[in-house]
Amino acid sequence: MRIGARVIKTGIAVAITMYICKLLGLEPAFFGAVSAVINIQPSIFLTLRAARDQIFVHIIGVVAGFLFGYFLGVNPFSAGFIVILLIPIYIKLKLHSGITMGIVAALFVLSSSTEEFMIHALARSGVIFVGLGSAMLVNVLLWPPRYTKLLKEKLSQSNEAAVLYFCRAVQDYVGLDDSKELHVHLEQKKRVYKLNKEARQLLDLLRSERKVVTESSEPREWISLAEKLIDYNESIIKKGNRIFDLLPIRLERRMKSEAPPVSDEFKAILDILESGCTIVVRVNGKVRSVIVDGGITTPEEISEEYWESLTKAIEQWQPRLTGSYYLHGLLEVAVTANEIKWATRQAKILLSESVENR
Repeated sequence: MRIGARVIKTGIAVAITMYICKLLGLEPAFFGAVSAVINIQPSIFLTLRAARDQIFVHIIGVVAGFLFGYFLGVNPFSAGFIVILLIPIYIKLKLHSGITMGIVAALFVLSSSTEEFMIHALARSGVIFVGLGSAMLVNVLLWPPRYTKLLKEKLSQSNEAAVLYFCRAVQDYVGLDDSKELHVHLEQKKRVYKLNKEARQLLDLLRSERKVVTESSEPREWISLAEKLIDYNESIIKKGNRIFDLLPIRLERRMKSEAPPVSDEFKAILDILESGCTIVVRVNGKVRSVIVDGGITTPEEISEEYWESLTKAIEQWQPRLTGSYYLHGLLEVAVTANEIKWATRQAKILLSESVENR
């Protein structure tokens, strides 16, 4: 079990809160500890936003508790009614993260007598603000999140995994035979989606952090390139899925036709398709070098040479197209080639943009 920096910071914030509350004689210190836990967020920006929300819900809860207690008295009816009233108000104000604390604040004040209201309200406010302050200070001063470094690592992992997934789809299509067990690598599919989702989450956190720590953030141009790489990864995964979808169709067609031998002409087409992945891997390696590592490289021109060789190979195989079996094969080749073409061209476009903004 791994204990991360955020877990340690939460424990420290709680300890500091409890100590300050004890030192100042503020009770109940438990509410301050809860406030500290809630306000230790993944980023400084989110901590500030959570603190703002906690202040608002606390004020609304205390005011509501005082009004209900003063006009309706302390009874089960007023307690239930204040909860029914406050929850929609918090949701309307988009203060979802503070609903629980707001309700507790209202009920805490409501349970006090009118004479003790000010004492309880001030004590409640004091412990809440101690928790807020402790969380903010700990989050800013101790191990502040370094989302740029984390994002670059995740970008590299997600792009490598996405390209590998795409090329595995092409290789499985090319190497499909009757004795091979058909497997779409569902675990690999889950992994590539998970990595890319994590990269997008880190990008969102980095963007939010720029709002309060702009001097330590990457330039806006780099963030835009990072987002384009994440979008590219997501698209190339979908392209790989489409190729994987062709495998059971091709296998079923071959089985129905008693698995005819692959002709030399069609094998030449398959070899060309497989070699297209070499281009995809090479260009994406350059993209990672520039965006992730800050390296220097040269862009690659969009060339038609590869596609011209594929066209010639198809023309040599075309005389065999005398039935639906070969026609379906041609359509599958066209789909696979189109996905490879997209992956190659978009990678080269992204590489060119990355070099220009270097």
